[in-house]
Amino acid sequence: MTHEEVRALLAMSAAGSLDAAGERAVRDHARDCAECAAALRTFSELAAVLSTRPAPALPLGLLLVTQARMTAELAISAERRRSVWIAVAAALFAWMINMATYALIRWWRPELSPVLAWLALSVATACVAAPAAAIVAQKRRMERRMS
Repeated sequence: MTHEEVRALLAMSAAGSLDAAGERAVRDHARDCAECAAALRTFSELAAVLSTRPAPALPLGLLLVTQARMTAELAISAERRRSVWIAVAAALFAWMINMATYALIRWWRPELSPVLAWLALSVATACVAAPAAAIVAQKRRMERRMS
């Protein structure tokens, strides 16, 4: 580690917040560098004094606001994950409808050109996708109004 990298870790070392490798690197460097050794002693004394003081209590309002925000963020995250799964399921369902419709059209009208079969397939997909998209859009509008 360079001198600047170790210097940035001195306060954390004095507070006991480093892992074993970081602590070893700081101690090895401080053994050879008088400037860092003095800074480490100062930080250690400060950490010792601060550890005797009681920790300040958080204001109740701050705690409640933080909990509410964390709960909201977790709910949003869960909703996003759920939305991804719904989108994947909808895509697979649409794909299955496409394949079934194409097979049905080719079975029912084998003389029909593949282009017309593809057009019928697209219409079937749109008939399934349009109501689903409308439901999702309505849900999003309701969510925006509520927030």
